Amino acid sequence: MNLAQQKDEHIGELTLRRRRAGEPLGADAPAIEAHATSCADCRARIRALDDEQRRFEQEISFDRFAAGVERAARGASKAKARRPNRTTLNNWIAPMLAMAACVVAMVTFVPRPVMQRPATRTKGGAGIIVRVAGVDGQRNARVDSTEPLARGERLRIGYQPGEHRYLIALTIDDHGAVQALSPEQGKSLALAEGGATRYLPDSWELDGAGIERIIVVLSDQPIDVAAATRAARAAYDKAGGNLARMPSLDLPGEQFVRTFAKP
Repeated sequence: MNLAQQKDEHIGELTLRRRRAGEPLGADAPAIEAHATSCADCRARIRALDDEQRRFEQEISFDRFAAGVERAARGASKAKARRPNRTTLNNWIAPMLAMAACVVAMVTFVPRPVMQRPATRTKGGAGIIVRVAGVDGQRNARVDSTEPLARGERLRIGYQPGEHRYLIALTIDDHGAVQALSPEQGKSLALAEGGATRYLPDSWELDGAGIERIIVVLSDQPIDVAAATRAARAAYDKAGGNLARMPSLDLPGEQFVRTFAKP
């Protein structure tokens, strides 16, 4: 059935965000635009996305982050750049810590077919956001392809918990090196209830060169960090060391990934 004929269906969350970001929507673009214009519910969701972005920019000043990246590019060592800032959000955005570098928060959301019915959404729309920030500005990391990074750019992870209660984030590079990002040890981070997008208080710069993947697991029960690290390495080995072929980790919950090409 042609998308333009699906009058009783709404635009998927991922498609709305891609539309807002100006990404090409292919042959479905006319039907999507027509629905976005005529549907009151989808117009309200678009306004909510605009409000979400404004709140993010109010909390995280681009000027301050850009200044931090410029300073980091002039003198911060790569070894220090890998370590996250371990403070609350308010302290993290203070001038002293802004010198560390630019925050990232990108967006990953539950991939759903275009115009999918809202009733089919899993876990109340759980998903993640990863944003990239550097001297040239801020942007959302690509959802369905590798995001190229410039030197000194930093990443920050946002999340929508849906009905999930726990989060664990880790990274694996094309050499199979796994690192827990949040938390670094123990068990998954306990999340506050609510559907609003929140951001982890830390930011990261991916050091070295090559390809690296961030994996975020939202779950109903806490997951041991060591077990998650082993699961990531096992998936890497199963794929023969090819990050693009890695299967989902053998862990409970919903999993979201973003892949980056380091300079």
